[in-house]
Formats: sequence, structure tokens, C-alpha cells
Amino acid sequence: GATTGIWKSNGSGTFVPNNTTLNAKDVPSNGDILAGNVRLTLASTSICFPETDQVNITFTPAPTVNAGVDQTVCGNNPAVSLGGTVTIATGGVWSGGAGSFAPNAAALNATYTPTAGEISSGSLTLYLTTTGNGTCYPEVDSMVVTFGPAPTANAGVNQSVCENNRNATLAGLVTIATGGVWSGGAGTFSPNNASLDTHFESIKSLSDTALPQELKIL
Repeated sequence: GATTGIWKSNGSGTFVPNNTTLNAKDVPSNGDILAGNVRLTLASTSICFPETDQVNITFTPAPTVNAGVDQTVCGNNPAVSLGGTVTIATGGVWSGGAGSFAPNAAALNATYTPTAGEISSGSLTLYLTTTGNGTCYPEVDSMVVTFGPAPTANAGVNQSVCENNRNATLAGLVTIATGGVWSGGAGTFSPNNASLDTHFESIKSLSDTALPQELKIL
């Protein structure tokens, strides 16, 4: 018997566009959400006594997502171990970057393998978005992956030594790494194979004197 009405709330939210629009939207306040629920009342407006009806709105917790802390990985070992977490939602999906996720982008603890272009660019940003959110909107978090320079090793130029003077003076160089270790050959390193500036003396045998010896610094 009435054509108009007015909305009222027991909370502190607002009605959009106003509280006299029958199909208005209720925008709850932070206090309403923290309280967990709000009761809305619609009252008819006419020459008759008003009639009222109520609807209760319950606010469920929103999903949360954490993509993890930013990481720095080496350019020659660029695989990124991920460890995202979500709550309320049933899962999450990774995105961002042109590389690949293993076993797949829906695994929270996936491993991301970047492309060569991403490594060259120096960094990338990965995003974790919640899935299975019910009536809630998805939540997104991001993490930055920075690619550090790879170590380099230089064992020096090839050398030739005499059979009766089998001592080779070595002078290796490394960058980024804190040190290096020599390997290869059947002889001995002096003072040891962990010294970049060391000496290598081959043993007097057919294998060491008749064939080239390949020494490596790692």
C-alpha cells in the first residue's frame, strides 16, 4: 500500500545514493565490519502507520595472502624457491614474469625459473593472488626477485714446462666469489690447492709428462 520507504541501520555505514532509495547499496563502516554484523531496517512511508522489515548482514573474514620476502639470487643459479601463504581462501596462483613455475603456478611453494632476458634486466616482480575466495574479492601480494652477478674464474694462460723442471707457477683470478680451489692433474699444489697464487708440480710419469695437464679453478 506504500510506494516509498526509508532505510535505517544500527551501524554507522552509509546508503548509496541515499537511504530513501529502495534498491540502495549499504556501504558499511570499519566499525560495522569489525563488529561482524549490521542490522538494516526498511520502513514504509505513507499516510498509514509504517511497516518495517529487517535484514541482518554478517561480515566474514577477508582472505589474506603473503608472497614472502624479497629475494636475491645469483645469475648462474637463478631458480627462485617460492613459499607463499594464504588464509581464508582455498589457494593461490602465481603470476608475473615470462619464465616458468614448477610444478605449476598454483603451487604455493613452486620454483620459478626466469628467462635469460629477466636475468639480464636485473630484477622482476612476482605476484600471488588468492583463489577460492567465496564472496570476497581476491587479495594480491608481490615479491621482488633481484639477480646478482655470477662469479667468474680465470685460471690464466696455458703454460709449457720442461720435464726436468715440472713446477708451474699459477696465478688464478676470481670475482664475486670469496676464493677458489684448483683441481686436475695427478701432481701436487704448493702451498695448497685453495691458494690462487700457488705452484703445481706434476709427477714424473708418462701421464703427467707426455700428455697436457688441464688444471681448473672452481
